[in-house]
Amino acid sequence: MIVLLLNPPTRDKKKFIREGRCTQEQGFWATLWPPVSLATIGAVLEQDDHQVVLIDCPARGMGWDELLQSIARLNPGCVLWSTGTPTITTDLSLAAEIKKISPSAHTAVFGTHVTVLDTASLEHTPELDIVIRHEPELTVRELVQSLQEGKGLEDVAGITYRDREGALHRNPDRPFLENLDLLPFPAWHHVQVADYRLPLKSRPFLIVAPQRGCPFQCSFCTCQTYYGRRLRQRSVNSVLDEMEYDRERFRVRDFFFWAETFVIDRQYVSRLCTGICDRRMDISWTCNSRVDTVTEELLHHMAAAGCWMISFGIESADQGVLDRAEKGIKVEQVRAAVEAARKAGIKTAGHFILGLPGDTLQSLEKTICFAQSLDLDIAQFYCCVPFPGSRLYDQACSEGWISTDDFSCFTQRGAVMHLPTVTPSAVMHARAQAYRLFYGRPRAWYRIGTLLADGSLSGIWQAVRNFLR
Repeated sequence: MIVLLLNPPTRDKKKFIREGRCTQEQGFWATLWPPVSLATIGAVLEQDDHQVVLIDCPARGMGWDELLQSIARLNPGCVLWSTGTPTITTDLSLAAEIKKISPSAHTAVFGTHVTVLDTASLEHTPELDIVIRHEPELTVRELVQSLQEGKGLEDVAGITYRDREGALHRNPDRPFLENLDLLPFPAWHHVQVADYRLPLKSRPFLIVAPQRGCPFQCSFCTCQTYYGRRLRQRSVNSVLDEMEYDRERFRVRDFFFWAETFVIDRQYVSRLCTGICDRRMDISWTCNSRVDTVTEELLHHMAAAGCWMISFGIESADQGVLDRAEKGIKVEQVRAAVEAARKAGIKTAGHFILGLPGDTLQSLEKTICFAQSLDLDIAQFYCCVPFPGSRLYDQACSEGWISTDDFSCFTQRGAVMHLPTVTPSAVMHARAQAYRLFYGRPRAWYRIGTLLADGSLSGIWQAVRNFLR
């Protein structure tokens, strides 16, 4: 059976990343990420001798018409694609187009949005056959095998599906995979690795996923919908072997450690860094972290192992807002973490969410000023969006805060919640002001210049084009 795996295009030609908890449009700093879920699904299916075709339409610049032509030419037995909240309407509409040109193809989707709103997605889209819930790899393996053998789907855990009579069935959840070492390395040979380049530096990079799951309680996050709450880790040797393989086969030395929070288990990160140094891998990498899980000693160890940038989820400078979001950090820990990274020689990116429950005009101004006071190299400011799969979504629905039922507005560039304390327009104004003030300083552009020091001037031109798009 030919299985076609897709990161689909949008009808308005915008480029979206759809990966786990992250669904975002390519912007000023945002690069297109290698589609690690699709590539890992492809590797799993290849183990079972299925013929796999993977098309990352945003990375390839492939539009709607060209994709449909490719589907008609391939005549796949199953088409599986990633979805996201802001693109969900066009994502689901692809099923009808596929059925027109390939009526016998089975259509299936995955992602956090459809995991939570599985039945609604199927009811909205009669041409959609299957929704894969939570982490997809082993569910896809069993699903495709059942489809190839002509079996019913009633025993495939982790799916919601439509039977031949049109009735919907929601099978029990699939337990999360305990031993992540059982997964093969992502099948990056199905994509053009050169399509994925670091922002500003313009060097090709790949994603490595060392762990899954997050035990923290942030109300706005959907990560537990995809990978669950309990931390599950690959063996250090498995991660090191994958990076050595990627270096040799794809000639890539830049990596992004993809994890809900990379620095949760400090001993694990330390062992990984020791392994990188012991193997003399000569790689460069970035990661994310909470501000309360790093130490100065660990950051120095990370820098020695090739870490050049770390992204911190800061969210707000107002302690009451942080507490209400159950972020579990103190404002003073933010400054300490940024300063410790700076001492270790690691660049820092700060991520801020404006318009969280409890935010006021005063707390928004406080956060904007705080961002400027930190010694950050990059700052990203988002409007708070209650994504389906987060506890914030449930709260916003219950309180009547959501101002629209159009999911295309859930982009983090715009506010969709009418909070008792601040309006959507005020939040969007604050976001524009935050960017203007942060990047209106000479120091900010000096820092950008240091990022370009060993990169390419074409990187900043591409970033500006993304921002203006």
